Amino acid sequence: MSDDKCENSVSSRKACIVLALAVLGTLAIAALAFSPLGFGPAWYQNYAPKQPIPFSHKTHAGQFNIPCLYCHGAAEYAAFAEVPGVETCMNCHSVVKTDSPWIKQVKEAYDTNNPIKWVKVHVLPDFVHFNHKRHIAAGLECETCHGPVKTMDTVYQYSALTMGWCVNCHRDNNYVGPSRAEWTKARDALRGESLKDKPFWFQMLSHPDPHNADVSCSTCHY
Repeated sequence: MSDDKCENSVSSRKACIVLALAVLGTLAIAALAFSPLGFGPAWYQNYAPKQPIPFSHKTHAGQFNIPCLYCHGAAEYAAFAEVPGVETCMNCHSVVKTDSPWIKQVKEAYDTNNPIKWVKVHVLPDFVHFNHKRHIAAGLECETCHGPVKTMDTVYQYSALTMGWCVNCHRDNNYVGPSRAEWTKARDALRGESLKDKPFWFQMLSHPDPHNADVSCSTCHY
């Protein structure tokens, strides 16, 4: 084989390898983007994973009007809203629908001390932190972020949960109660500085109305 043919053959192989890597990279990015572990919450708005045991919020929260905090009580005093343990389920289902095959699975999990592996629905990126108790204390209803859960047979991600979606909420006077306004006034009094004396970038991140929630970077990002 001549040198020219050999060089052309090597070039063709390199081109094929580059093309193959490009195709694989595109497929990998697409798969990641449309998975619940993808780039961000907006990619999986309406995400409704199949759970190991079907649970209808429409029945429990809607028909029987069970309060959200009965099952997700940690949301009131912790950063995370807990998924209830099977002992919470058995508070009712030790006597309710005990013949149901699904409830029998719940009871088996309870008897064997083996937690049910529920699939998480609302997944935020690792560089974002969201504190449930702060929002509950500010008077927000669960439906503000989670949507009409009382109508959902299968829970899905109702809101976009993007940065813009959160910031718009923080800028809205309707979401924050008087306690937050008083806290903000006290904070500003301790600082002893008016907004006009702050740098331009700080003014962009601040609010003239103390009813608004913070939108500074450290509010949501580590």
